[in-house]
Amino acid sequence: MSLRALLARLRGLLGGCASLGRRSESVAAEHLRRLGYTVLARNVVTKVGEADLVCRAPDGRTLVVVEVKSRRLSDRARPRAEEQVGPGKRARLARIAEVLSRHGKWGTPGGGVRIDVVAVDWPAAGPPSVRHYAGAVGAGGRV
Repeated sequence: MSLRALLARLRGLLGGCASLGRRSESVAAEHLRRLGYTVLARNVVTKVGEADLVCRAPDGRTLVVVEVKSRRLSDRARPRAEEQVGPGKRARLARIAEVLSRHGKWGTPGGGVRIDVVAVDWPAAGPPSVRHYAGAVGAGGRV
């Protein structure tokens, strides 16, 4: 295989992952809206990392930083989507939540902050399945 063909193949593979991630974020956002969350922003970049979704919980006061994880079900060798949130990612999410909760745009007086994980599995055919873990990171929560 030529170098040009290899690079084209890699771009296609990476583009597929990015597309899967964007589609998974859209599915997660819609799932959360149906549960009464207000999606405030997507892909929020802070000095310590990126939050996939930033939401307001149905109580109207709690700021929720959401990590979206996805996988294709045809890839059985990979762990479940939510199992991909390891200790390093949990620590980074906690720092992101702290930064966002102190920011005037996101923080709510008297409201708390929480980190949720939404896992999206994509079967070969049919709609994706979604699992939502509220409070999955921090305060003893584990995915």
